[in-house]
Amino acid sequence: MQTRLELLKTLADGNFYSGDELGAMLGVGRSAIWRHVQTLRNYGLDIYAVTGRGYRLREPIELLSESRIDEALSDSARALVADIEVHHELDSTNSHLMRPESLALPSGSICFAEYQSAGRGRQGRRWVSSYGSNLCFSIVWRFDCGPDALSGLSLAVAVGIAQGLVSLGLQQPGLKWPNDLYVDGRKLAGILLEMSGESSGASRVVIGVGVNLGMPSDVGESIDQPWVGLAELLSEPVSRNRAAGALIGAVIDALARFEQQGLPPFLPLWQQWDVTLDKRVTLQQPQGSVEGWARGVDASGALLIECEGQTCRYMSGDVSLLRTVPSSV
Repeated sequence: MQTRLELLKTLADGNFYSGDELGAMLGVGRSAIWRHVQTLRNYGLDIYAVTGRGYRLREPIELLSESRIDEALSDSARALVADIEVHHELDSTNSHLMRPESLALPSGSICFAEYQSAGRGRQGRRWVSSYGSNLCFSIVWRFDCGPDALSGLSLAVAVGIAQGLVSLGLQQPGLKWPNDLYVDGRKLAGILLEMSGESSGASRVVIGVGVNLGMPSDVGESIDQPWVGLAELLSEPVSRNRAAGALIGAVIDALARFEQQGLPPFLPLWQQWDVTLDKRVTLQQPQGSVEGWARGVDASGALLIECEGQTCRYMSGDVSLLRTVPSSV
């Protein structure tokens, strides 16, 4: 594993290196270099092999660095971050922080993964990302209240992520209940919250975030919905480490604010960026679907849907826009 990581660090600059050069640097034979290159390709990395020239990445990549992420944090966020870890590969950042050996980690512990072999989204969906192209991270946060009192937390986190993206130059983020971020109908980021604790005691929450920055199109082909990377939406390239610092800082600040004030301070921005507000939607739930007009969210974060003159509130489900057909005249 360490040899493979050192190989990737060498190739990250996008220059050609011969098999002999790489072998000498890493203390292994050319055949071992070839095997490691094959494994890296399985991570979604596009590595050229050219006879007489050697190996190179199609595009340089910026690997994550704990120190560079810390440098990009705001002072207020840095004071609340307990630790930042960057992992070469994990099955899932959320799964990593939910394991028994991680249960004692303090609030503000954060882990990143350059590659997730089993990234998870909401409703058991898979989160797809190639190595070193997007951002996948999870944060541990502890609340003094039980999980039942944390209604609306996912909306607050989504608003925080949107604010972080705006600070990086995104013009108009879109929020889709309960915690997805879209731009022009294409998914930009997703959030997965996993809670544990007694109803009357303290809670431990793991907040997982995946943000598309930019990845090879052949990897994106396996995603089952329209998606977009942040790099496509900005006028200038953004550093992955700077983006990581801005986004975890925005989430940390949102968590601290939610802990003190609850959901109300986040509702004006949610309404401003809500992509379903006053549009026809369908809400899919295990017991069936509901169709109607989305009327925003209430003070607890529940989705409001108006159907046949009656407005009902919903705490769970998958919402999507209905395509409207213009009436004939």
